[in-house]
Amino acid sequence: MTDTMAEFRAAFDAFRALPYPALPRGEELRDWNSRLLDLDGYVAGYAARVRDGRIGAAEVPGTDALLLEAETLRRDLDALGPQEGDDAESADDYRAYIGALERMVRLLALLARPV
Repeated sequence: MTDTMAEFRAAFDAFRALPYPALPRGEELRDWNSRLLDLDGYVAGYAARVRDGRIGAAEVPGTDALLLEAETLRRDLDALGPQEGDDAESADDYRAYIGALERMVRLLALLARPV
């Protein structure tokens, strides 16, 4: 097992251990959340199969595009600025969640690159 594979597995396990943040009330954060849900659902299935050795990372379609989407989501969340009320806590939870997702996808993309 490569070091990158071990790092990916650890990142996947850390990501999966995080609960999905509470649904936001504000419209901007709700819109952002819908994009996260799309990426999360798509990546989770493939990542689980790579983690378990059922497929190779190179078999995951468009890992570089997935990484770009995760990076974009993180930047877009930061661009929303401070949230109020319950959404302030949700935004912090989303930052942790997207950070863990981005780290996992970054390692997945590294594994998918030819040696």
